[in-house]
Amino acid sequence: MGTTEKLSLLELNQRIKAYLQGSFPDYYWITAEISEIKESSTGHCYLELVQKDELASQIVAKNRATIWSDTYRMLKPYFQTATQRQLSAGLKVMVMVDLAFHEVYGLSLRIVDIEPSYTIGEIELKRRETILRLENEGVINMNKELQLSLLPKRVAVISSENAAGYQDFVNQIDTNAYGYNIELTLFPASMQGALAESSIVDALNQVYEQQQHFDVVAIIRGGGSQSDLACFDEYWLAANIAQFPLPVITGIGHEKDTSVADIVAHQRLKTPTAAAEFLISKFYDAEALAISLRERFTERVEEIIALNSQRLQEIKMVLPSHVYEITHRATLQHEKIKSKAANLTSLIVQREKYGLQKRGKSLSQLITNQIEKQKVRTKGYQLVLKKESLKFINTAIRKTEAYERNLDALNPENVLKRGYSITYIDGVLLKSGDQVKAGDEIATILSVGNIKSTITETN
Repeated sequence: MGTTEKLSLLELNQRIKAYLQGSFPDYYWITAEISEIKESSTGHCYLELVQKDELASQIVAKNRATIWSDTYRMLKPYFQTATQRQLSAGLKVMVMVDLAFHEVYGLSLRIVDIEPSYTIGEIELKRRETILRLENEGVINMNKELQLSLLPKRVAVISSENAAGYQDFVNQIDTNAYGYNIELTLFPASMQGALAESSIVDALNQVYEQQQHFDVVAIIRGGGSQSDLACFDEYWLAANIAQFPLPVITGIGHEKDTSVADIVAHQRLKTPTAAAEFLISKFYDAEALAISLRERFTERVEEIIALNSQRLQEIKMVLPSHVYEITHRATLQHEKIKSKAANLTSLIVQREKYGLQKRGKSLSQLITNQIEKQKVRTKGYQLVLKKESLKFINTAIRKTEAYERNLDALNPENVLKRGYSITYIDGVLLKSGDQVKAGDEIATILSVGNIKSTITETN
């Protein structure tokens, strides 16, 4: 080796600084990802910029960068206005820099300008990649395919407890004009910032462990800037929502844009208030269906009662004439038998009398016996005919009485007399204790009179 020049560290750093200033005198546009960012109390912004390998996601380059306060005061609002996002870790940016080397602090980059359109493109590209990944995994529509309960009464709410949007949601539910009782259970979560995605996913996991207690999940947030809502475009949160076993509705509060979370959710509503109105509308639709079914059932029962009443009236009208006809027919038949019997008896008597005259007194007893036998037979015919007629008449009477008893049993007034009653609250038929609460007034219809009551307790 040749002679090595001996330098102090300061002298070496001074030479490096002079060399860099001579070799890199201009400004350069560079692209990088912000891995760390911090604002100082003096208004300066300090960043760490990195470049990652596209396939391995490993850092292949890293450098410190600074935006001095006078420049930062202009670049910060300019970037936020253009991108609707704050400068934060994880963003990819295109910045204009020059090289700065300090003898004590070493090499750093001084940022003097920023190109927002590059970041916008990267954000949209990342969003599209997330959607494509969910589609390729076949999960993007899984939550939409779930069956939402006819009455989504038990709602797991994921939101920040102090968020105005959450308060609006709760107020809309509690003060609904129809008095529907919807149970809300809050699972608190951070709804913006770097921890928002993991916080919301943790809340979803808590709901998952108790999923049998809920009908639907509502993710509520009261709007905000695009940067505040960035977590709702993240893959991990969207994947959890898409594959969640309960229907998920979102009321994030941004009317113009649709996040990836909105796309995969079962139902996307623009605002927390709209999400509350959606749940209330499900109850209203169910109530309307129940009223319609009740009316149709009542109409059908009334039709059956009217039809049976008409049939009974027809039977009552026809039965007497039918019984008379049968009786009259039987009487005529009886008279015919009597006439034939009389003629036959007369003929026999004449024949026997003629024979007796021939045979003398020895045959007198035989003729008398024959006459008696014929009389007994005639009486037998009369008794049989009378018995069958009475039997038919009694059967017809019993059937008529049975029809009348059935008709009487179907009479609503007699149903009330057996101890039943009908109870209404505000004109609505009361079927369940869930419809009333302590202090409500109800009206009860009895067989005799009506009663108005005040609820003191429900079980």
